[in-house]
Order: sequence, then C-alpha cells, then structure tokens
Amino acid sequence: MKKLIPALWVLLIVLPLGAEAHADETHERIEALMRHCHEHGMLNGVVLVKANGETVYEKAWGLADLRDGRALDTDTAFYLASVSKQFTAMGAMLLVERGKLSYDSKLSEFFPEFPDYADEVTVHHLMTHTSGIPDHFDLLQDVPDGLTNAQVLETLVAVPELEFEPGSRFSYSNGGYVLLSMIVAKASRKPYHEFMADNVFKPLGMKRTLVYDESRPEIANRAVGFNATGDLDDYGILTTGAGGIYSTLGDLSKWDDALYGERLVGSETLERAFSATTLSDGTESNYGYGWGVETRDGRKIVAHSGGLNGYRTFVARDLEKRNSVILLTNMGGTINLGQLAESVAAVLEGEDPPMPDIPIALHLMRLIDRDGLATALVSYDEIRDRGEGGGYDLSEGQLNVLGYEYLGRGEVDTAIVLFKKNVEAYPEAFNVYDSLAEAYMKKGATRRAIVNYAQSLVLNPDNDNALQRLERLRNAP
Repeated sequence: MKKLIPALWVLLIVLPLGAEAHADETHERIEALMRHCHEHGMLNGVVLVKANGETVYEKAWGLADLRDGRALDTDTAFYLASVSKQFTAMGAMLLVERGKLSYDSKLSEFFPEFPDYADEVTVHHLMTHTSGIPDHFDLLQDVPDGLTNAQVLETLVAVPELEFEPGSRFSYSNGGYVLLSMIVAKASRKPYHEFMADNVFKPLGMKRTLVYDESRPEIANRAVGFNATGDLDDYGILTTGAGGIYSTLGDLSKWDDALYGERLVGSETLERAFSATTLSDGTESNYGYGWGVETRDGRKIVAHSGGLNGYRTFVARDLEKRNSVILLTNMGGTINLGQLAESVAAVLEGEDPPMPDIPIALHLMRLIDRDGLATALVSYDEIRDRGEGGGYDLSEGQLNVLGYEYLGRGEVDTAIVLFKKNVEAYPEAFNVYDSLAEAYMKKGATRRAIVNYAQSLVLNPDNDNALQRLERLRNAP
C-alpha cells in the first residue's frame, strides 16, 4: 500500500509549551536536535517553530541545489506537495462565502462529461476525500513530466464507476483535489493561479508563494528536489489543487497567523475546515477541509504533510496553544518528519528531546546504489540481529518506503526483493503483503499479486485497497 509517494497526508502531534522553557534555551535545544539530523544526512531543508504565536526557531540546513552547492536560506521557496491542499480548500471556501459556489454543488455542474455518478458527487465530498473519485496516481501507469489538469480530467472521466458511494468512506484522492482546483477556476471565472494570487497570497502579503502550472512562472531562489542518495528528483508536473504550490517559511508563517483570525473567511467557515467529517454511517474521518484533524486533551490539532519527488513537507498547528511546526525538505526519504516534530514537541515541553533514529531505508539506499542489493540486505540482517535498532529506525514502514522509492524509479525487481524482505521481517503485518502485491502487479505477475492481496485481507479484512485491487485483477480480461 502506498505510504509515502505521491502524498504523505497527515501526521498529527501535540505541541505544548512548558512555562519553564525560555526562548533561548528552546532555541538551543532545537538547534542541537536539527544538528544531529543534519550531521547524519537526515535533514536538508528549512525549519520554523512557533510557540504561543511567536517564532522561537527558524533556520535553513543544507543545500538548495546539490549540483552547484547553492545553500538554502530561510527565504528559499519549496514545492509544498500535498500541503497545497489547504490552500485549494481555502479557495473553495472563499467562493462559498461569496455565493459563487456551494458545498452541495455537483461535480456534474462543472464537468458534464463525467458518467452519471457525477450527479452524486459534491464539492464537499471532494474537499473531504469522501467522493469515491479515485486517486489519479493509482490509475496512471507512469506519471509523465508535464502532466496537466486536462490529462488528469481525461483519466478520471474514463473511470466507469466510483470506488464507493459518496460520503460513505474516506479515501485520500489527489484526483479529487485536482478537480476541486478546476472547479475554483470555473466558479471564479479566473485561472486558478490568478484567483489564488489575488484572493489569498496577495491579501496576506505572501509575496513568495505561487501556483506552478502551465503558465510556468519563474521561481526565484527555488529549492531543487533530490532523492536520498543525492540524485536529481525534481518536481516536473503541471497539475494544481492536489499540489502545485511553492512557498517559503516566512509566507507560511503569515498563512498560519491569518488562520487565527478572519483575514480571509469567517470563523464559522474556519471551524468547518478544522472539524472532522461525519460519514453517512455516523462515524467520523480525521479530515476536514484540506486539513487532518485530531483532538487531544480537549485541544484541536490540525496538520498536513506532503511528499512528491524529492520534496517532503509538514505543517502542524495546535489551535489552542498557537504552537506550530513547519518543515520543508528537498532531499526526499531521509527523515521521518513526524518523529522529528515529536522531538520538537518535547523541546517545547522543556524536556530533552529524543534524537530521531537514522532511517534504515536511508542507510540501505546508499548501500544499494554504491555496493549493490545483496550487500545492503546483508547489512540489514546484521543490524536487526544486534537488537534494539542500534540507533536505526527498523520499523515496518522503512522497507516499505524504500521499496516504493525503487518502484518509482522503475526498478520493479529491486522493489519486489525489498518488499519480500519486509514480509520476512514483519509476517503478521497486512501492509507488507499489500505493497508486495502492488509491485507484482506492476511487473505483470497477476497470480502473485492476487495471492499477496488475499493474504493482506486475511490479516486485515478492512483493507479496502486490497479488496478493490483484488476485484480489478480477478475481473480483468
């Protein structure tokens, strides 16, 4: 099951501030944490931490472009990946408040070329990932450079039926958010990038934030994307809504501040954005309008993360404490941003932060690319045999992430070997079989894909991804 590419979407943390933690001590502790990560090759990016609405740490670590050694600074623009969704949702909410759009507006009103099921899909469904519209990344065999909204629309229109009844389930859909940005453009009668600039970025003074689409705007001081081994892995598509936005720490801080007031939309609209969605069976998802939502100790935490090509991004906000963590990186797959944010949270509590484990995926990737797959697997077994990880993160997700890295490169056989090793290490985990099945499906090994999806379902009968994939494979001509 896809875990990191194309989108990391929600990592929720609590960000309390201990009264005893002075600003200078907080800064020093976060500095030590970030230095540890940078020195172990885990952090190449920029960091902003706010406590009680005030910035307590802001710094750039590493390079904006590994090819020429250009350094990052705190005004470097990063591709936001799925963190862009909160802006797309804001565009829709603005239009609703202005009477140009309704949350109940039907998909068919804007795109009559869809099958009849579009009469049942609303803007609300698209905003909350409850539409049943599939993720276009799952439908495309390969994602071509220069992929456009029009191509995504063509792909989605060809889908004969929804994955489920709208409103009945939560299923993360990048395709739904591409459609949402196109609806914003149609309802506003402006190109999406112009509407967002005129109605969100400029009013908030976000001078370094823009939508990168077919207009191909120039981006000054841009971070270039690389993978964990330093190979170029830059952003190269032109779609909007699900991603497409570049921004900086300073601009995202302005955005964070604006969301505590009514600078753009009213308090009732913001409350709706920051509230979990009720499904048709009465249960709740943990997603509002462009934000993951969680309540802890009576406090509401909203967050979103993103990942595509070499970029990994993360924004989390404690709405009561007004504490925020913003992490933007351009060397993908080198660190668990959620774990790093949890360490920052410990600092804000006045505690000594746990140093994040070195991702075993990063260690193995470097070995594979330098010494070959066999050497990397021997090293993995040796590290596991030592026990307690030895400072490495040996969690199930590590080999999963690594397998998808090679699957994304088109090295399907390498991905299969890594997923099989994960099955060996975590035989009771349903997701390892799901991932192995997907790799077999990519290879065209249908019978093996079916066997592994079936095993994933044995371990987790609620794994909708495996259920849907099995139906497709078994019904394929």
